[in-house]
Amino acid sequence: MSISSIIFDFDGTLTPLTLNFDLLRAEILAIARTYVNEEKITETQGFYVIETIYELEKGLDTKGREFMEKAFQRLKELELEAAHGKDLYPYTREVLSTLKKRNIKLGIITRSCMDVLKSVFPDIHEYMDGITTREHIKLVKPHPSHVAEALRVLHSTPQESMLVGDHPTDIMAGNHLGLITVGVLTGRTKEEDFKKVGATHIVNDIRDVLHLL
Repeated sequence: MSISSIIFDFDGTLTPLTLNFDLLRAEILAIARTYVNEEKITETQGFYVIETIYELEKGLDTKGREFMEKAFQRLKELELEAAHGKDLYPYTREVLSTLKKRNIKLGIITRSCMDVLKSVFPDIHEYMDGITTREHIKLVKPHPSHVAEALRVLHSTPQESMLVGDHPTDIMAGNHLGLITVGVLTGRTKEEDFKKVGATHIVNDIRDVLHLL
């Protein structure tokens, strides 16, 4: 397998997943209810949190920016609380070091924010050649634009790249652009769910990426 770049998801892939997504959505909707009616909120049922914020902002005219600032600030607060005291998996740095020694460019793609990454992974720039968060692009995974931006930052093409993640959104985004996709079972996704979205490979954790290469 000839791979020159690997893009990793963060939460659940390089570090344990500690986010409570139901709490995140509840807190954001609590803010939204001071701006929109319940009918508008119902229309976002099934949306991910970030997409919910942008969808509700569209109909707010002059109050849209105010709502977004409050919503994203609260989202960051909750993410930082969930990340408090958290570290990478014990094997993460060793795997990343091994990959760098093989001259493979490494990137992170995440729906989270830079403050969370720096809190959990303070030496992140020693390992990563590119980082793409929700602060860098509006259309986050599963939208393929998020992966396209990560590839641009790494100066890589889909044909020479691999995307590794613990959630179907990672696999869907990577598959859309033709990357090799690897589902890791360290998050909340089961093997059959990775198969449904067409993961190229399914592994126990990122250590198995070394064997794939």
